[in-house]
Amino acid sequence: MTQASPASPIQDDTIDVIALFRLLWAHKLLIAVLTIVSGVAAVVLAMTATHIYRADTVVAPALESNLGGASASLGGRLGGLASLAGIDFGRSGLGGQHAQSVLQSRRLVEEFISRNDLVGVLLPPGEDQTVWRAVQKFRDSVVSMSRDDTDGTTTITVEWIDPAVAAEWANGLVTLANEIIRAKALADSQRNVDYLRKQAETTNVVEMQRVMYELIQSETKNLMLANARAEYAFTIVDPAVVPEKRVRPNRRLMVATGLALGLIVSSLFVLGRDTVRRHAERQASGARTLP
Repeated sequence: MTQASPASPIQDDTIDVIALFRLLWAHKLLIAVLTIVSGVAAVVLAMTATHIYRADTVVAPALESNLGGASASLGGRLGGLASLAGIDFGRSGLGGQHAQSVLQSRRLVEEFISRNDLVGVLLPPGEDQTVWRAVQKFRDSVVSMSRDDTDGTTTITVEWIDPAVAAEWANGLVTLANEIIRAKALADSQRNVDYLRKQAETTNVVEMQRVMYELIQSETKNLMLANARAEYAFTIVDPAVVPEKRVRPNRRLMVATGLALGLIVSSLFVLGRDTVRRHAERQASGARTLP
């Protein structure tokens, strides 16, 4: 005497929950085995996955509003002369927006990779190891930046397999950004000073000479500040430290996901196999009723 199979859980495009539960319960051993296999696979992946650590550096703008403030007011008195010379006495190009753009620029990452010889570190031996590809890898999967408009701070986040290296890179990016911006400020101020000295020597207008010498004094002050301040554009509010806990992989989440996927896939497998079997039985039954 054969045992009756569970009723089909899907009839006329409707789902019979009780029949579905009975079907799954009838194949509970198969579902359990497949779920355990999936869970074991997830455990293996979780134990062998590469550990990723995260280091964060929080910075704030270090450029003060009075840096070049005197130059801005004096530059206004020169009017067309400053425009014809192409000199920005207000140093607006070195303000917060310019500094933020440098911090998020491709140039900064490219310079950082080149100086630290990181192409071979970022790219596996099999790939075409170029600076361009290394920059793409670094910006896509290693470094990220987020700005808090409330207090004006920026968080530089570096994720890497070595926690000490992650912290070193996060702090190093800020140091390099300060160096690049400071170098540009020094070059601009020196160019302005050289130009103003030449103009002061060629003009006979006493008032113009006085204004130019005041501008020279202001630009010289900017040169001194740029040379004296290591944190020229950004001040590190909270430096990156070596993280002790990984951010990936989340082993518990991976195992839970593996078990859940195993349960879902095995249940769908049982339901699909039952549907195919019943369809085959209906076809066979229909064939027997034909004359």
